[in-house]
Amino acid sequence: MNCSSQEPARNSKLFVVGVTSFEYAPHYYMDGGRFSGFARDVLDLFAKKYGYEFQYQARPYVRMVKEFLTGEVDFQYPDNPDWLTAQKNGRTIFYSNGVIQYIDGIVRRNSDIGKPLSTLKRIAMPRGWTPTDYLPLVRRGELIVDEVDQAAGVIEMLLHNRVDGSYLNIDVANNYLESHKISGKIGFDYSLPYQFSQYSLSSISHPEVIKEFNQFLIDSAQEIQQLKVKYKFRFDTDPMKKRK
Repeated sequence: MNCSSQEPARNSKLFVVGVTSFEYAPHYYMDGGRFSGFARDVLDLFAKKYGYEFQYQARPYVRMVKEFLTGEVDFQYPDNPDWLTAQKNGRTIFYSNGVIQYIDGIVRRNSDIGKPLSTLKRIAMPRGWTPTDYLPLVRRGELIVDEVDQAAGVIEMLLHNRVDGSYLNIDVANNYLESHKISGKIGFDYSLPYQFSQYSLSSISHPEVIKEFNQFLIDSAQEIQQLKVKYKFRFDTDPMKKRK
């Protein structure tokens, strides 16, 4: 799905940004075919300030990465050096500084929170995601992973007792629960391994724009913080570090 014009970028001010069509509110989501959410607002703000025009092409995550690596798009968001490393092997990719921090881990039924890792036998997660901390269990056959096309499906599988946990972003999980008025049933289990990292903008062919974007993140920090408040992000820092 192309979220803007069907025409490819043709000049130095017009760039194609590969984004995922996965519904991942409040980070990003499709609204009437339009790429929307926090990510859209930040990228549009950068483009406006630097005189660029961004054309967004929304694809399933794995396809988006393939198009990025073959040069069909100028930028990818979100990206992270630790994602799909095998596919990226041998490629020089320029990553921006973090746009926003994220926490990915296991959401469980409240009655299961705090139980040993050994009680986690089957989990659901978004298709194309990599549950890094849980891969050894998967390889040993101790954990089954069901890949799902939408975040809603990942959570619904847990709510309907089809899995023991869901591997998901904590802000996304909370957004879904609040928007559907679900409370007291499931929660994030900090006792199990989780990933604390960041979303970046990446490019293979435009390191100079990535450099500008890094400066934008500094200069526009207050405006970006206001967007985080607008989209109700609560976990932009590692909560476990706060407890130490």
